[in-house]
This record gives sequence, C-alpha cells and structure tokens, in this order.
Amino acid sequence: MAGLFTHYLIFFMQSVHHDKRHETGLISGSYALQNSGHNICSDSELALKALFNRDYSDNTRSAIAHDLRSYFKWFEEVNSEVFSLKRCSSMDIVDFRNFCQRQGMAVATINRKLATLKQFLKTAKTEKLIDKNPAESVKHLAQQTLAPRGLTQPEVRKLLKEIELRGSTRDMLIVLLMVGAGLRVSEVASLTVQDVHISPRKGFVDIRHSKARKTRQVPLYAKLRDLLTEYLETAKPTSSLFYGQRGELSSAGIQQLVKRYAEIAGIQTHVHALRHTFSYAYLSANPSDIVGLSQILGHQNVNTTAIYTRHRLENLQERVESLPY
Repeated sequence: MAGLFTHYLIFFMQSVHHDKRHETGLISGSYALQNSGHNICSDSELALKALFNRDYSDNTRSAIAHDLRSYFKWFEEVNSEVFSLKRCSSMDIVDFRNFCQRQGMAVATINRKLATLKQFLKTAKTEKLIDKNPAESVKHLAQQTLAPRGLTQPEVRKLLKEIELRGSTRDMLIVLLMVGAGLRVSEVASLTVQDVHISPRKGFVDIRHSKARKTRQVPLYAKLRDLLTEYLETAKPTSSLFYGQRGELSSAGIQQLVKRYAEIAGIQTHVHALRHTFSYAYLSANPSDIVGLSQILGHQNVNTTAIYTRHRLENLQERVESLPY
C-alpha cells in the first residue's frame, strides 16, 4: 500500500489547476494537506513545493510526479517506513535503479527517473533541508544514442489516406501540424484562432505555450495554409482552434485521435513520432540546416536538434544486412 508521502504527492498534484490558456500554477500546499487527511514531514513538503513552483510545462510536471510517486512507493515497500529526506541514502537510489532494470524498463526511462530524483534532492539541498544530495554520485545507465524513429514515407501516406477517407478537415489539420510543421501535441492543443496568420503567399502560427515557455513563429507550407483557411471558414472557431464533442480538444484527445487513425492504417506510432517525421523530412529537403530546424522545433540548444543527424536503428539494420559474409 502506498504510504503517507505518496498519498500526499497525489493530492499535491491534484491541487494543480490546469488551464490551456493561462497557467495559474500550484495552489497552496496547505490546501493539499487538508484534503489528503495526512500529516507530512515539513521538510519533504517544502522540497516538493520548491520543485513544483518552478516554471515547468504541464507535461514535465506530470512526468516528475509520476517518477517521484514510483520512487516513494518503492522506498516505503522496501524500507518499511514512510519516505523522509533525512532517511534517503545513496544505497536507496542505487537499489531503485537496479529494481527498475529488473523490471525491464527502458534505459531512457530509468535515466529519466534518476534525473528526477537528482533534481528533487538537489532542490532539497538548495533549500537547506539536507546537507548532501545522496543521488549526486549515482551514475546514469549508459545507452547507445540513436536517432528517434519517425514514420516512413509509405507509413505517412497510409495515415494521411485513412484520415482523408474517414476523417475531417480538423483531423487532417491536426496531424499535418505535427508531421508537416513539427509542432508538439501540447502546442497543437493550445493553438487559438488569434495564433494563425495566413496571407496568399505565406503563413505561420504563433506558439505561445511551448515546452520551454518561449514563444516562436512556425512557418506553414501551402497545403497547411489552404487547409487552415478552409477550416476557419467552415468550422468558424472563435477562441481555441480545435474543439471536440466536450469542448476544447486536449492533448490527450489528440493522442487518442492519432492512435485511432494509426490503428486503422495498420501502423505503430505516437504523436511525438510525427514531429520526428517532420524533422527528417526537413533535413532531407534542406541538408545540414540544423539551425533552421532548431528554430522551427523550438529547441533551446542546437545540440538537441543534432540527434536527427544520427542513424536510426532501422538504417543500421539495413547496413549490416549488406555484409558479404
């Protein structure tokens, strides 16, 4: 059974008020405590407050909460005690890493969990709640760095064909904004009518709710501009650009939309793979223009974008198949 600290974290995250247009941040920790019905050690509470009061995106907050919840649950089950900052040791962090490996988790997932723990405990140290960060010396797992997988051209064709035959202008537009403009799913969900700027020969969308909280302008190619114009004239959205049956379309709604069409098309993909697909297509049409792609994708560091210049696993597979022996 999850311990008191895990319960607290759940209620703490449930107390976040999420609005797609305006982020109000976290409400007071005292509210979370009152609703949880549990008493939590003040030092851990302060560390959580300091961590979640940072300017993280909603997806990042959710990932942090998930990672911490899994660690606190493991800690309580293994140590038979409620998590406490002062009772957290480097041995715990290493054993948790090994536990995740035995569970068959991907190296990237384990390293993300370790990074979350390191940041949480670093925050506690910064707040002078602990003297030493027990996770600081724990090493991440080594992994082979490959380019992320995008869709092949035949797969893109299958997906778009099924949307054309079974879907709507809205659905096609949503997918093309990711596969044809490189937007993140959260950025598509956050678009408003006011973010769209189209003229006869050019067009772009303003991205105001990016992962790094930085605004940028993303150019749109001709087909996207035409679809957007058609959609605005027929659907006549007034505020949010995309709506579902229950109101504004959320990131989760878009993920389900893509999953449904992918299953119909008989391909395996996810929303972020559409963004990867755009990146490869852009570099294929504009070789070596990493800086331009970085600007479009909204990466803070061009080194992040450089991953698209690496070989993908399927490319390496093709090359080893041609060996003469």
